[in-house]
Amino acid sequence: MAYMCVHCGKKIKQLDGFVRCQYCGSRVIVKGRSSVAKEIKTD
Repeated sequence: MAYMCVHCGKKIKQLDGFVRCQYCGSRVIVKGRSSVAKEIKTD
């Protein structure tokens, strides 16, 4: 699962015990969404 920095928008592949973005130093990191679309039934 890839993580994404909210501040700069770059993807971070792995978190090795730190909670900062490697590129900008921001500490606001969220999990990225999967690229697979899910089908939902409406019935």
